[in-house]
Order: sequence, then structure tokens, then C-alpha cells
Amino acid sequence: MATKGDMLQGGQARQDAGLLAEARTDDGTRERELLLQTGRHLRAALMVDAEGRVAWMDPVLARAVGWEAQAAVGRAARQVLAVLPWLEHAVVAGLRGQEDACEGTGRGQRLRALVLPVFDGGRLMGVCARLHVVEPTQSQADGKEEVIHQLARAQQRFESIVDGIDGIVWEADADLHLTFLSRQSERLLGYPREQWLEEPDFWDRHVYPDDRAWARAYCLRALREQRSLEFEYRMFASDGRIVWLRAHVTVVTDDGQSPRLRGLLVDVTEQRLSHERLEQTHSILRAIFDSISDGVVVVDAAQRITAYNKRFQDMWGLSDAVMATHDADTALRAAAPLVKDAQGFVEGIEQRYFPTEEVDVRTVELVDGRVLECTSKPQRLGGTPIGRVWSYRDVTSERRSKIERERLLVAEQNAREQLEESFALIDTFLAHAPVGLAFLDQDLRYLRINDALAALHGRHRNEEMGHTVREMNPLMADTIEPRLREVMATGKAINGLEMSGYVPSTPDELRHWRVNYYPIRTPKVIVGVGVVVVEVTEEYRAQKERERLLREAQEAIRVRDDFLSIAAHELKTPLTPLKLHLQMMKQQAAAGRPPREHHVDKALAQVSRLAVLIHDLLDATRIQAGRLELKHEPVSLQALVRDVLAQNAAPGQGHTLEHEEPAEPLVVLGDPGRLAQVLTNLLENAFKYSPTGGAVRVTLERKGDEAVVSVRDQGIGIPEDQRTQLFERLFRARNAPISGFGGLGLGLYICRDIVERHGGRIWVDSELGQGSTFHFTLPLMT
Repeated sequence: MATKGDMLQGGQARQDAGLLAEARTDDGTRERELLLQTGRHLRAALMVDAEGRVAWMDPVLARAVGWEAQAAVGRAARQVLAVLPWLEHAVVAGLRGQEDACEGTGRGQRLRALVLPVFDGGRLMGVCARLHVVEPTQSQADGKEEVIHQLARAQQRFESIVDGIDGIVWEADADLHLTFLSRQSERLLGYPREQWLEEPDFWDRHVYPDDRAWARAYCLRALREQRSLEFEYRMFASDGRIVWLRAHVTVVTDDGQSPRLRGLLVDVTEQRLSHERLEQTHSILRAIFDSISDGVVVVDAAQRITAYNKRFQDMWGLSDAVMATHDADTALRAAAPLVKDAQGFVEGIEQRYFPTEEVDVRTVELVDGRVLECTSKPQRLGGTPIGRVWSYRDVTSERRSKIERERLLVAEQNAREQLEESFALIDTFLAHAPVGLAFLDQDLRYLRINDALAALHGRHRNEEMGHTVREMNPLMADTIEPRLREVMATGKAINGLEMSGYVPSTPDELRHWRVNYYPIRTPKVIVGVGVVVVEVTEEYRAQKERERLLREAQEAIRVRDDFLSIAAHELKTPLTPLKLHLQMMKQQAAAGRPPREHHVDKALAQVSRLAVLIHDLLDATRIQAGRLELKHEPVSLQALVRDVLAQNAAPGQGHTLEHEEPAEPLVVLGDPGRLAQVLTNLLENAFKYSPTGGAVRVTLERKGDEAVVSVRDQGIGIPEDQRTQLFERLFRARNAPISGFGGLGLGLYICRDIVERHGGRIWVDSELGQGSTFHFTLPLMT
């Protein structure tokens, strides 16, 4: 991309010939030929057909995006222009019929492109792009010098890093002549670095003669196949030593340059010498291993045979094919038929597969009469068991008579000890187990039971020994006995059985358990059932509590969402008419006319409605925070009721307002403003929820030491299942939709708090479709 001005200058004739040739060799369509001819006249550096494929590309531009010009033809423009996204976006815009001019960087230069769509009779044929190089300004030239300076510093730092690598970093051309070498070469081999670089055949002359030909062939192979290789060879050091080097060879290809090799040489002489010494030691040990008279096999933790001698293979008659698998289980299955107790032999070996510190010595009798002494020991690495070593010695002649004499005695003694140990283990386990455990015989009588299970029956374990399940737990016997008999009949365990019921220790409390039943077997028959009972009552209750809390949380979220929806609706509703009336008053004022009174009244009414909503929100917040303030002064309820009724006349929708009060003065100690707020809210609700009109009756009466205020309407009523929630925060009856009845669901909540803080109570009597009566009481002053 080093050309100046148009990217096609100096090659116009070559372009014309190429375009015409491509047009003739293409599929012959008129559209492609038209696109190529148009691009030629526009001196375009790139032509893309209507399907987004490259039709032609200037070779200079092709090299800038990493392609050969011919190889780019026919490929998707998005793929070819991936390294120039700014040009790719302009081409995509052109394919949508849009002209575009853009700038960007390519090949270290600033480029400007003009992208034009090509049409034929209104049909898009493709896109042509013309490119120019943008000359750098003086500041850009200065920046370039700074970049060069920084590149020099980076080069010094790179060489410092390379020289610090514990290995020789090198680079060579296709003829294997070194073009770069790090200074580690002087430390590892002792030759001056300049000698490597100045003498073309230096590397060939110092490679070990036996390695020279194939090492060179490996390098050439890497070049030929364009892939990385790794191998080891020898070189002579300056002091005559033979040094083993591990070579990591990589092929480097840069645009417009021949491929070359780059790699790293690491000194592995010590590793090679150590490996040779290890092989020599291994050879000696192998000779000793094969010469001993015992058959020996080594098995690792993965049950793989890692070593064995010929004596072991011959002793067990194992074929070379079996041993070639290196699988311990395969060898064990092949050897098992030679043993009298094949199953016991297999189980005994399998029990020792896992690496442990235990040393095991046992005798194995073979079918052919031989007797082998088997010793199993751990194989260790650094003190840690990593496998097992089995050694087999033929002791037929010296052991046969002794085994025959002692067999019965040892068997009897072992059986007695095992039985005693088993009973002791069972008793210890039962006594200390945190869960209920028991063993029952075929008659479902308790042979063993621990205190944890006996406590469910309200007894000690000694009281239950020998008794049946039905005798000890009659409340659940009908549930338990069929399960126990099923286990004995089928021989199949029942695991994780969830069970609930009542037990004698807590006959009035429902409890929950997770129960497992297991068959107890001898080699021939099932003799009983084992029982494991885990109490999960608290878990069950906790789960129920979590479910309750989840339901409450979900309900709280629903109430919140409902409230937000209602609040938004209620706060927005007055704003529309308020805005309308204000606009009308503004128009009247602009016309020099005084605002009409009803517009003012309507606007003030909407402001009042907003004020009520906001006051309700503030009161609810104060109540929630415990900051709602009340005055305490004598209040005449008759006067208060009359004042409220005077301020809240019937709205004129078929409503009538009735009032009844006693002649006896009723005086309470309280806040007259807050009490008026309660009565006002109840009156507004009575009017609101009586959409068809009717009488709204306010009654004031005395009952004992209390005054009772009642507000009765003939409205829609309240469903019975919702009356208990009516005075909760944000609650609205489900039969009162938002669209028909306004409010935030806070009025009755505020009323309840005010009444209760005056020492009274509030409630409602209602019948669905027949209206509601709200009552609240207040203690009278003595």
C-alpha cells in the first residue's frame, strides 16, 4: 500500500486487460460485465457483486488485507475485508444502495475510500470502491519519528528478554543459515555468537556427526510441511563436551517474504544422562526381579499391572495375551479357576486393590493340589502407598499337613471371635447411633433396637426386646407391618420411604420420618429385616415454614405491584383534567377574559384529590415508621359528625345522606382532625362503592363506656373471604376494579391506626351486593 494517490495509477492498461479477460471467462452474464466496465471507468480498487462476493480486487489492496488478488475473487467481501472493518461496513452500506465515504488505516497508512453502488435500470449490480492514500501531516511525521524511537527501545527490551531465556533463541532462513541468535549460545556451548552468524556452515560443522543428516532433514521437513516440530540432537561444545539439545522449531511466514525457521534450543544433557542411569538401574533390578523364585506382581491404584516376573506368569498359567492387557481384573479372572475357593480368592484380592498400609498374608489352595503362600504389601512412593505388591511362594509340601491340622480349630476360633466382635460392634453402634435402628426376626419381633427408636414408643430399648411391632407401636402397625413382610418376601430393600403418623410417645403430634428397610440374609435364606428410621419432623416443619414465607413474599410482591399500578393510575387520573382546566384558563387569560369559575373549581377539586392521595401516602409512611402524631383534647362527637357531614355532602349521583345522633352529649379525648379524617374516609368510601346511589346513613350512639359511630351504604358489598384483610395496608377488595373505583388501598389502614391509637376498634358488617356498614368505637370521657 505504498503507492500515492489512486491505487490503480500506473497499472490502468493491466487492469483493463484483466477486467475484460475476467468478464469473458465468467458466466457471461451482462450484469457482471457491466460491473467490471463501470469499475474500470471509476478506477476502482475493489468491485463487489450484488451477492456480496468480490468480483475484482487491486493486487496492492489484496496484499494489504492478507490475500492474493486472484484468490480473493469469488469470496465473500466480509471475509476478505475482515482486517479493514471500516471499509467492510461501507461496502455493506453500498450493497443496500447507499453511497459512503470513509477513512481508516491499512498497512500502516491512512486511506480514504469512496464506495458507490452500481445500478442498471434500477437494479443493483454491485459496489465499486475507489481508494486514496491520505498524506500525513507534519504532526503525523513527528509522531512517526516518535514511533520509530519507541520501536527501537522495544527492540532493545526484546533482545534483553530473549537473552534472559534459559535457552538459545534462534532464527534461520530457508537454507538453514542463521540470521539471529541469542547470547545464551555463548553460555551453553562456549562459541562467540558472531561466529555462528558469520560462518554459514557453523551449525553443520558442530552438530554430532550421527545426528547431522537427520537433524537437518527435520528442519527442512518443518519448512516443507509448514508446521512446528520438536526433537533432540547432540552438538559439540567449545571445550569438547557433547551437549544434548532439545529443539523446538517453528515456521514463520510474513507477507511478501520467504518462510523461515525460528526456534529454541534447551540444554537437556543432565536429563539424558539421568535417563540413561535410570535405564541401567532398571535393567539390573529387572534381572534380579526375574531371577527370584517367588511369583511377584505389582498393581497400581487404577488396577493396572505395572510389573510382574516370569515366575508369576508360569505359576498361574497366564498367557502372554492376558498379561499384555496389563489389566489386573483380567488376570484375576483368568487365574481364579485354578483356586478352590475362586470367589473368596477374587474377593480377597479385590479388597486389597485400594492402596493401604496393611500387610496381608494368606494361604491359597489350588485345584491341582498346590498350596501358595500369598503376601500382600503396599507399594510406596515417598512414604505414600501407590499400589500393592503380591508375592506368591509355593509351600505345598511344608504347609499341607499343618493347614489340615489347624483348619478346623482356626475356623472355629475365627467364627467365635467374629460373632463376638459382631455382637459387640452391633451393640456399640446401636447405642450411639443418632438415628433409630432395629433388627427384627421373621415374626417381626425386635432382636436388637436402640434407644433412639425405642424412645418413639415411649420406652427403653430393654423393654422392647422380644416384643412385636404391633405390641410396641399399635398406632402405626397397619402401615409398617406390610412393608416389613414385603422386604422379607422379595429380598429387596425399601429405601427413602417417607412416612408420617402418630407414636405412643407423642400421640397428639403428627411426626415425619424417612425409613429404610433392608433384608437380613444368611447364605441361604432371609432371616429378618433391618430398620433405619431418621426423624425429619423438624425438616418437614422447616420446609412448610419456608413455603409459607415464600407464599407471603410472593403475595407481598403482588400487593406491591398492585399498589404501584393503582398509585400510578390514581396519581395520573387527576392530572389530565387538571391540565385541561389550566390550559382553558390560560387561553381565557390570553384572550383577556377572566377564567371561568367552574374551570377554577374543577382544577381546585383535582388538586384537592391529589393532596388527599399524597396525604394518605404520607400518613401510611408515618404509621409504618411510628411517627404519626395525635393531639389529645376533649372532642364533642355530635359537633364533629355534623361538621364532617356539612363538608361532605352527597355527590348528587342518586345518593342521600341521613344522620342520627343521641340527645346525650358524647365527648371523647382525642385529635379532632384525625377523627374527622376517619369519618370522612368512611363517607367517601360509602359514596364511591355505591355507584347506583342510595341512602348513606351515619349513626352515632352510646354503648356502655364507648361511643359507636356507624356508616352504612347500599353499595356493592365486600366478599366474606376478604373482610379480614380489609384494614391491611395496600389491600383493595377484589370486586372493586381500579377502573371503576379509585384509591390506593391506604384509607382503611390509616383509619384503623387512628382509631386504635384512640383506644377504640374498627370493623365492618357486609353482605355482597347489599351494601356495607363500617363501625368504630371510641372510649368516652368520664
